[in-house]
Amino acid sequence: MTLATCLAGCGGTGDQGPPGPPGPAGVPGASGDAIATIGEGAIVIDGAAAGDPKESIYVRKAGHGPKVIVLIPGNNTSGATFDGIMGVIRSVDALNHAYTVYAFDYRGSGRSSYNRKITSLKDFAVDFDKVMNKIGDFPASGVTLVGYSMGFGVALEMIIANPGRYANVVSLAGIGTRGIRVGFNAGQAGTDAAGHTWANGDWVTVASDAAGLAGTAFQQRSWQGEQRTYANVQATWDAVVYNDVLKYDIGKAFTPAAVTDPTFRASPNYGASLLDGFTIQYMPESLYYAHKFNVSPVNVVKPAPNADVSVVTIAGDGRLGTLLGGKRAMLVKASTDLAAWRGDQVIYDNYTATSKYDLKRAGANVTAVMINPNQGFDHGFPVARPLETLRLIDAFIRGDVSVPTAANALGGAGVAVYPDGETAWETDTFTGF
Repeated sequence: MTLATCLAGCGGTGDQGPPGPPGPAGVPGASGDAIATIGEGAIVIDGAAAGDPKESIYVRKAGHGPKVIVLIPGNNTSGATFDGIMGVIRSVDALNHAYTVYAFDYRGSGRSSYNRKITSLKDFAVDFDKVMNKIGDFPASGVTLVGYSMGFGVALEMIIANPGRYANVVSLAGIGTRGIRVGFNAGQAGTDAAGHTWANGDWVTVASDAAGLAGTAFQQRSWQGEQRTYANVQATWDAVVYNDVLKYDIGKAFTPAAVTDPTFRASPNYGASLLDGFTIQYMPESLYYAHKFNVSPVNVVKPAPNADVSVVTIAGDGRLGTLLGGKRAMLVKASTDLAAWRGDQVIYDNYTATSKYDLKRAGANVTAVMINPNQGFDHGFPVARPLETLRLIDAFIRGDVSVPTAANALGGAGVAVYPDGETAWETDTFTGF
Protein backbone atom coordinates (compact mmCIF):
# COMPACT_ATOMS: atom_id res chain seq x y z
CA MET A 1 0.00 0.00 0.00
CA THR A 2 1.10 3.57 -0.58
CA LEU A 3 1.80 4.76 2.93
CA ALA A 4 2.14 1.75 5.19
CA THR A 5 5.88 1.22 4.82
CA CYS A 6 6.71 4.88 5.46
CA LEU A 7 5.51 4.54 9.02
CA ALA A 8 6.34 2.29 11.94
CA GLY A 9 5.37 4.45 14.93
CA CYS A 10 4.74 8.04 16.16
CA GLY A 11 6.15 10.72 18.79
CA GLY A 12 6.77 14.45 20.16
CA THR A 13 9.12 17.45 19.86
CA GLY A 14 11.23 20.09 21.61
CA ASP A 15 14.39 22.20 21.46
CA GLN A 16 17.75 21.00 22.78
CA GLY A 17 19.95 22.97 25.09
CA PRO A 18 23.70 22.47 24.90
CA PRO A 19 24.78 19.11 26.34
CA GLY A 20 27.18 18.90 29.24
CA PRO A 21 30.52 17.17 28.80
CA PRO A 22 30.31 13.38 28.80
CA GLY A 23 31.88 11.37 31.55
CA PRO A 24 34.02 8.30 30.88
CA ALA A 25 32.29 5.02 30.15
CA GLY A 26 30.35 3.81 33.15
CA VAL A 27 30.70 7.11 35.03
CA PRO A 28 28.02 9.81 34.87
CA GLY A 29 29.23 13.19 33.67
CA ALA A 30 27.12 16.34 33.68
CA SER A 31 24.71 14.73 31.23
CA GLY A 32 24.40 11.56 33.28
CA ASP A 33 23.75 13.62 36.38
CA ALA A 34 20.96 15.49 34.61
CA ILE A 35 19.28 12.23 33.66
CA ALA A 36 19.57 10.96 37.23
CA THR A 37 18.27 14.15 38.86
CA ILE A 38 15.70 15.64 36.46
CA GLY A 39 14.84 12.60 34.38
CA GLU A 40 16.20 13.69 31.02
CA GLY A 41 19.28 15.03 29.30
CA ALA A 42 21.73 14.62 26.44
CA ILE A 43 24.69 12.26 26.41
CA VAL A 44 27.51 12.86 23.94
CA ILE A 45 29.05 9.77 22.34
CA ASP A 46 31.92 9.16 19.96
CA GLY A 47 31.26 8.42 16.30
CA ALA A 48 31.40 4.91 14.92
CA ALA A 49 34.79 5.27 13.24
CA ALA A 50 37.91 7.37 13.76
CA GLY A 51 37.26 10.83 12.41
CA ASP A 52 33.48 10.55 12.63
CA PRO A 53 31.78 13.42 14.47
CA LYS A 54 30.40 12.95 17.94
CA GLU A 55 26.65 12.61 18.39
CA SER A 56 24.39 13.94 21.14
CA ILE A 57 21.73 11.40 22.11
CA TYR A 58 18.78 12.57 24.19
CA VAL A 59 17.59 10.33 27.04
CA ARG A 60 14.36 10.31 29.05
CA LYS A 61 13.94 8.45 32.34
CA ALA A 62 10.96 7.56 34.53
CA GLY A 63 10.60 5.44 37.65
CA HIS A 64 13.16 4.33 40.20
CA GLY A 65 12.58 0.60 40.58
CA PRO A 66 15.05 -2.29 40.32
CA LYS A 67 13.77 -3.65 36.99
CA VAL A 68 15.08 -1.74 33.97
CA ILE A 69 13.17 -1.30 30.70
CA VAL A 70 14.50 0.41 27.57
CA LEU A 71 11.91 1.69 25.08
CA ILE A 72 13.01 1.86 21.43
CA PRO A 73 10.83 4.04 19.16
CA GLY A 74 9.46 3.35 15.70
CA ASN A 75 10.26 4.91 12.35
CA ASN A 76 9.29 8.57 11.93
CA THR A 77 9.41 8.96 15.72
CA SER A 78 11.72 9.83 18.59
CA GLY A 79 11.68 8.68 22.19
CA ALA A 80 8.91 11.22 22.78
CA THR A 81 6.51 8.69 21.29
CA PHE A 82 6.61 7.00 24.69
CA ASP A 83 5.65 10.09 26.71
CA GLY A 84 2.28 8.49 27.49
CA ILE A 85 3.92 5.34 28.83
CA MET A 86 6.44 7.38 30.83
CA GLY A 87 3.57 9.38 32.33
CA VAL A 88 1.86 6.17 33.43
CA ILE A 89 5.07 4.99 35.11
CA ARG A 90 5.31 8.24 37.05
CA SER A 91 1.66 8.28 38.10
CA VAL A 92 1.14 4.66 39.18
CA ASP A 93 3.05 4.04 42.40
CA ALA A 94 3.35 0.29 41.97
CA LEU A 95 4.93 0.71 38.54
CA ASN A 96 7.06 3.69 39.60
CA HIS A 97 8.57 1.65 42.43
CA ALA A 98 9.01 -1.51 40.34
CA TYR A 99 10.63 -0.14 37.18
CA THR A 100 13.21 2.29 35.88
CA VAL A 101 12.36 3.08 32.27
CA TYR A 102 14.51 4.80 29.66
CA ALA A 103 13.52 6.12 26.24
CA PHE A 104 16.15 7.32 23.78
CA ASP A 105 15.84 9.69 20.81
CA TYR A 106 17.41 8.13 17.73
CA ARG A 107 20.28 9.94 16.12
CA GLY A 108 18.42 12.27 13.76
CA SER A 109 15.21 12.59 15.79
CA GLY A 110 13.73 14.55 18.66
CA ARG A 111 16.48 16.33 20.56
CA SER A 112 19.36 14.19 19.27
CA SER A 113 21.90 15.27 16.67
CA TYR A 114 22.38 13.80 13.19
CA ASN A 115 25.98 14.58 12.39
CA ARG A 116 26.56 11.36 10.45
CA LYS A 117 23.86 9.53 8.52
CA ILE A 118 23.16 5.95 9.53
CA THR A 119 24.31 3.09 7.31
CA SER A 120 22.19 0.36 8.95
CA LEU A 121 19.82 -0.17 11.87
CA LYS A 122 22.90 -1.43 13.70
CA ASP A 123 24.14 2.19 13.91
CA PHE A 124 21.18 3.10 16.12
CA ALA A 125 21.88 0.08 18.31
CA VAL A 126 25.56 0.95 18.72
CA ASP A 127 24.63 4.53 19.63
CA PHE A 128 22.32 3.31 22.37
CA ASP A 129 24.87 0.84 23.73
CA LYS A 130 27.36 3.68 24.07
CA VAL A 131 24.73 5.79 25.84
CA MET A 132 23.93 3.03 28.32
CA ASN A 133 27.63 2.64 29.07
CA LYS A 134 27.74 6.33 30.06
CA ILE A 135 24.84 6.09 32.50
CA GLY A 136 26.67 5.24 35.70
CA ASP A 137 24.07 3.00 37.34
CA PHE A 138 22.89 1.28 34.18
CA PRO A 139 22.86 -2.50 34.69
CA ALA A 140 25.06 -4.87 32.73
CA SER A 141 22.40 -7.60 32.70
CA GLY A 142 18.71 -8.29 33.20
CA VAL A 143 17.39 -5.44 31.03
CA THR A 144 14.08 -5.69 29.14
CA LEU A 145 14.11 -4.20 25.63
CA VAL A 146 10.82 -2.98 24.16
CA GLY A 147 10.90 -2.19 20.45
CA TYR A 148 8.03 -0.40 18.76
CA SER A 149 7.67 -1.09 15.01
CA MET A 150 11.08 -0.39 13.43
CA GLY A 151 12.38 -0.25 17.00
CA PHE A 152 12.06 -4.03 17.30
CA GLY A 153 14.64 -4.39 14.54
CA VAL A 154 16.89 -2.00 16.46
CA ALA A 155 16.24 -3.99 19.65
CA LEU A 156 17.41 -7.18 17.93
CA GLU A 157 20.54 -5.34 16.77
CA MET A 158 21.12 -4.28 20.38
CA ILE A 159 20.94 -7.91 21.51
CA ILE A 160 23.35 -8.95 18.76
CA ALA A 161 25.77 -6.21 19.83
CA ASN A 162 25.62 -6.98 23.56
CA PRO A 163 23.59 -10.13 24.31
CA GLY A 164 24.59 -10.38 27.96
CA ARG A 165 22.87 -7.12 28.87
CA TYR A 166 19.32 -8.24 28.03
CA ALA A 167 17.02 -10.84 29.59
CA ASN A 168 13.78 -10.05 27.73
CA VAL A 169 12.66 -8.47 24.48
CA VAL A 170 9.20 -7.20 23.55
CA SER A 171 7.88 -6.34 20.11
CA LEU A 172 5.08 -3.79 19.93
CA ALA A 173 3.85 -4.06 16.33
CA GLY A 174 7.45 -4.82 15.39
CA ILE A 175 8.90 -5.11 11.89
CA GLY A 176 10.04 -8.61 12.74
CA THR A 177 13.19 -10.62 12.20
CA ARG A 178 13.00 -10.21 8.41
CA GLY A 179 12.29 -6.50 8.18
CA ILE A 180 9.60 -4.71 6.22
CA ARG A 181 9.47 -4.31 2.46
CA VAL A 182 9.50 -1.02 0.55
CA GLY A 183 7.41 -1.51 -2.57
CA PHE A 184 5.81 0.68 -5.22
CA ASN A 185 2.20 1.01 -6.24
CA ALA A 186 0.85 2.70 -9.35
CA GLY A 187 0.71 6.11 -7.69
CA GLN A 188 4.38 5.97 -6.69
CA ALA A 189 5.78 4.69 -10.00
CA GLY A 190 8.19 6.81 -12.01
CA THR A 191 11.85 7.71 -12.41
CA ASP A 192 13.97 8.62 -9.38
CA ALA A 193 16.83 11.11 -9.05
CA ALA A 194 19.37 8.41 -9.97
CA GLY A 195 17.56 7.76 -13.25
CA HIS A 196 16.03 4.40 -12.30
CA THR A 197 12.43 3.81 -13.32
CA TRP A 198 10.17 2.05 -10.83
CA ALA A 199 6.91 0.34 -11.77
CA ASN A 200 3.80 -0.74 -9.91
CA GLY A 201 4.65 -3.84 -7.85
CA ASP A 202 8.41 -3.29 -7.77
CA TRP A 203 10.45 -3.65 -4.59
CA VAL A 204 13.35 -1.32 -3.87
CA THR A 205 16.58 -3.10 -4.78
CA VAL A 206 19.40 -3.70 -2.27
CA ALA A 207 22.44 -4.53 -4.42
CA SER A 208 23.59 -0.91 -4.10
CA ASP A 209 22.74 1.12 -1.00
CA ALA A 210 23.04 4.38 -2.94
CA ALA A 211 20.55 3.16 -5.56
CA GLY A 212 18.29 1.71 -2.87
CA LEU A 213 18.25 4.97 -0.93
CA ALA A 214 17.42 6.91 -4.10
CA GLY A 215 14.54 4.54 -4.80
CA THR A 216 13.27 4.71 -1.22
CA ALA A 217 13.41 8.52 -1.25
CA PHE A 218 11.44 8.50 -4.50
CA GLN A 219 8.87 6.10 -3.07
CA GLN A 220 8.52 8.50 -0.13
CA ARG A 221 8.42 11.70 -2.18
CA SER A 222 4.81 12.45 -1.19
CA TRP A 223 5.90 12.35 2.45
CA GLN A 224 9.26 14.12 2.59
CA GLY A 225 10.58 17.66 2.28
CA GLU A 226 7.97 20.28 1.52
CA GLN A 227 5.29 17.59 1.54
CA ARG A 228 5.79 16.94 5.24
CA THR A 229 3.03 19.30 6.34
CA TYR A 230 0.88 18.95 9.41
CA ALA A 231 -2.14 18.22 7.22
CA ASN A 232 -0.29 15.44 5.37
CA VAL A 233 1.04 13.91 8.59
CA GLN A 234 -2.40 14.01 10.19
CA ALA A 235 -4.16 12.53 7.18
CA THR A 236 -1.67 9.69 6.96
CA TRP A 237 -1.55 8.92 10.69
CA ASP A 238 -5.35 8.95 10.87
CA ALA A 239 -5.69 6.54 7.94
CA VAL A 240 -2.89 4.10 8.69
CA VAL A 241 -1.58 4.42 12.25
CA TYR A 242 -4.78 5.31 14.17
CA ASN A 243 -7.41 3.73 11.93
CA ASP A 244 -8.97 1.58 14.65
CA VAL A 245 -9.01 4.04 17.54
CA LEU A 246 -10.50 6.70 15.24
CA LYS A 247 -12.86 4.20 13.53
CA TYR A 248 -11.61 5.30 10.15
CA ASP A 249 -13.93 4.89 7.14
CA ILE A 250 -11.61 3.88 4.29
CA GLY A 251 -14.42 4.52 1.82
CA LYS A 252 -14.07 8.23 2.67
CA ALA A 253 -10.28 8.19 2.89
CA PHE A 254 -8.49 11.53 3.25
CA THR A 255 -11.68 13.47 3.76
CA PRO A 256 -12.88 14.93 7.10
CA ALA A 257 -15.75 12.44 7.16
CA ALA A 258 -13.30 9.48 7.24
CA VAL A 259 -12.72 9.91 11.00
CA THR A 260 -15.95 8.69 12.53
CA ASP A 261 -14.85 8.76 16.20
CA PRO A 262 -12.51 11.76 16.75
CA THR A 263 -12.26 11.32 20.54
CA PHE A 264 -8.56 10.40 20.53
CA ARG A 265 -7.74 13.54 18.54
CA ALA A 266 -8.25 15.51 21.76
CA SER A 267 -5.48 13.57 23.54
CA PRO A 268 -2.14 15.35 23.99
CA ASN A 269 -0.50 12.09 22.93
CA TYR A 270 -2.22 12.39 19.54
CA GLY A 271 -1.02 15.93 18.84
CA ALA A 272 2.50 15.20 20.09
CA SER A 273 2.76 12.14 17.85
CA LEU A 274 2.03 14.26 14.78
CA LEU A 275 4.49 16.99 15.73
CA ASP A 276 7.22 14.44 16.42
CA GLY A 277 7.37 13.71 12.69
CA PHE A 278 8.82 17.16 12.09
CA THR A 279 11.95 16.31 14.12
CA ILE A 280 12.90 13.39 11.90
CA GLN A 281 16.12 13.67 9.88
CA TYR A 282 16.97 9.98 9.48
CA MET A 283 14.53 9.26 6.61
CA PRO A 284 14.77 7.73 4.01
CA GLU A 285 17.83 5.95 5.44
CA SER A 286 15.85 4.34 8.26
CA LEU A 287 13.18 2.98 5.94
CA TYR A 288 15.69 1.62 3.43
CA TYR A 289 17.70 -0.18 6.12
CA ALA A 290 14.48 -1.55 7.68
CA HIS A 291 13.73 -2.92 4.18
CA LYS A 292 17.20 -4.47 3.96
CA PHE A 293 17.08 -5.80 7.55
CA ASN A 294 16.92 -9.59 7.83
CA VAL A 295 18.65 -11.28 10.79
CA SER A 296 17.08 -14.68 10.12
CA PRO A 297 19.01 -17.40 8.27
CA VAL A 298 16.42 -17.34 5.46
CA ASN A 299 16.51 -15.19 2.31
CA VAL A 300 13.35 -13.25 1.45
CA VAL A 301 12.91 -13.33 -2.32
CA LYS A 302 10.35 -11.22 -4.16
CA PRO A 303 7.85 -13.67 -5.68
CA ALA A 304 8.06 -12.05 -9.14
CA PRO A 305 10.88 -10.05 -10.73
CA ASN A 306 10.69 -6.26 -10.88
CA ALA A 307 9.50 -4.71 -14.15
CA ASP A 308 13.13 -4.43 -15.28
CA VAL A 309 13.41 -8.23 -14.70
CA SER A 310 15.71 -7.81 -11.70
CA VAL A 311 15.14 -10.34 -8.90
CA VAL A 312 15.09 -8.72 -5.46
CA THR A 313 16.54 -10.84 -2.66
CA ILE A 314 16.75 -9.64 0.94
CA ALA A 315 19.54 -11.83 2.21
CA GLY A 316 19.18 -13.44 5.62
CA ASP A 317 22.44 -12.92 7.51
CA GLY A 318 21.64 -15.36 10.34
CA ARG A 319 23.23 -13.07 12.93
CA LEU A 320 20.72 -13.99 15.63
CA GLY A 321 22.33 -17.41 15.75
CA THR A 322 21.56 -18.79 19.21
CA LEU A 323 22.03 -15.45 20.98
CA LEU A 324 18.52 -15.57 22.43
CA GLY A 325 19.16 -18.75 24.40
CA GLY A 326 17.72 -18.32 27.89
CA LYS A 327 15.88 -15.10 26.99
CA ARG A 328 12.14 -14.48 26.87
CA ALA A 329 10.29 -12.66 24.10
CA MET A 330 6.77 -11.34 23.67
CA LEU A 331 5.35 -10.25 20.32
CA VAL A 332 2.27 -8.00 20.49
CA LYS A 333 0.24 -6.80 17.54
CA ALA A 334 -3.30 -5.80 16.60
CA SER A 335 -4.43 -8.22 13.91
CA THR A 336 -4.73 -6.76 10.42
CA ASP A 337 -8.26 -6.65 8.99
CA LEU A 338 -7.82 -5.13 5.54
CA ALA A 339 -11.42 -5.75 4.49
CA ALA A 340 -12.84 -3.62 7.32
CA TRP A 341 -9.74 -1.39 7.59
CA ARG A 342 -9.20 -2.18 11.24
CA GLY A 343 -6.23 -3.25 13.31
CA ASP A 344 -2.63 -2.83 12.19
CA GLN A 345 -2.35 -1.67 8.58
CA VAL A 346 1.46 -1.24 8.71
CA ILE A 347 2.72 -4.58 10.01
CA TYR A 348 0.88 -7.64 8.74
CA ASP A 349 0.21 -10.71 10.87
CA ASN A 350 2.65 -12.90 8.96
CA TYR A 351 5.59 -10.71 10.07
CA THR A 352 4.78 -11.72 13.65
CA ALA A 353 4.15 -15.40 12.90
CA THR A 354 7.50 -15.62 11.08
CA SER A 355 9.31 -13.77 13.86
CA LYS A 356 8.00 -16.20 16.46
CA TYR A 357 9.53 -19.04 14.45
CA ASP A 358 12.86 -17.25 14.01
CA LEU A 359 13.17 -16.15 17.64
CA LYS A 360 12.49 -19.68 18.85
CA ARG A 361 15.13 -20.96 16.43
CA ALA A 362 17.52 -18.45 18.05
CA GLY A 363 16.78 -19.98 21.47
CA ALA A 364 14.16 -17.66 22.96
CA ASN A 365 10.99 -18.64 24.79
CA VAL A 366 8.40 -16.72 22.74
CA THR A 367 4.79 -15.73 23.38
CA ALA A 368 2.71 -13.93 20.75
CA VAL A 369 -0.31 -11.83 21.70
CA MET A 370 -2.60 -10.95 18.80
CA ILE A 371 -5.26 -8.35 19.65
CA ASN A 372 -8.56 -8.70 17.85
CA PRO A 373 -9.35 -5.86 15.41
CA ASN A 374 -12.14 -3.29 15.85
CA GLN A 375 -11.31 -2.71 19.53
CA GLY A 376 -9.34 0.52 19.29
CA PHE A 377 -5.92 -1.16 18.95
CA ASP A 378 -4.01 -0.43 15.73
CA HIS A 379 -0.41 0.31 14.77
CA GLY A 380 -0.45 3.28 17.13
CA PHE A 381 -1.64 1.39 20.20
CA PRO A 382 1.45 2.17 22.35
CA VAL A 383 0.62 5.87 21.85
CA ALA A 384 -3.17 5.62 22.04
CA ARG A 385 -3.27 2.99 24.83
CA PRO A 386 -0.20 3.61 27.03
CA LEU A 387 -1.71 2.24 30.26
CA GLU A 388 -2.86 -0.98 28.64
CA THR A 389 0.47 -1.39 26.84
CA LEU A 390 2.43 -0.99 30.05
CA ARG A 391 0.16 -3.37 31.95
CA LEU A 392 0.82 -6.06 29.35
CA ILE A 393 4.59 -5.48 29.49
CA ASP A 394 4.40 -5.71 33.29
CA ALA A 395 2.48 -9.00 33.08
CA PHE A 396 5.10 -10.38 30.69
CA ILE A 397 8.05 -9.40 32.89
CA ARG A 398 6.30 -11.05 35.83
CA GLY A 399 5.93 -14.20 33.72
CA ASP A 400 2.14 -14.17 33.55
CA VAL A 401 0.88 -13.87 29.96
CA SER A 402 -2.21 -15.89 29.14
CA VAL A 403 -5.53 -15.13 27.48
CA PRO A 404 -7.12 -13.96 30.77
CA THR A 405 -4.15 -11.88 31.94
CA ALA A 406 -3.52 -10.34 28.50
CA ALA A 407 -7.20 -9.49 28.05
CA ASN A 408 -7.32 -7.97 31.53
CA ALA A 409 -4.16 -5.91 30.91
CA LEU A 410 -5.63 -4.64 27.66
CA GLY A 411 -8.84 -3.44 29.27
CA GLY A 412 -10.96 -6.43 28.33
CA ALA A 413 -9.92 -6.60 24.68
CA GLY A 414 -10.28 -9.90 22.89
CA VAL A 415 -6.96 -11.59 22.22
CA ALA A 416 -5.39 -14.75 20.90
CA VAL A 417 -2.30 -15.90 22.77
CA TYR A 418 0.21 -18.24 21.11
CA PRO A 419 2.58 -19.68 23.74
CA ASP A 420 6.08 -20.90 23.03
CA GLY A 421 5.06 -24.52 22.59
CA GLU A 422 2.50 -23.77 19.88
CA THR A 423 3.66 -24.53 16.32
CA ALA A 424 0.58 -24.39 14.08
CA TRP A 425 0.33 -20.59 13.92
CA GLU A 426 4.00 -19.71 13.58
CA THR A 427 5.68 -20.16 10.20
CA ASP A 428 9.04 -20.15 8.49
CA THR A 429 7.38 -18.89 5.27
CA PHE A 430 7.52 -15.13 4.92
CA THR A 431 4.73 -13.62 2.85
CA GLY A 432 4.30 -10.21 4.47
CA PHE A 433 4.10 -7.29 2.05
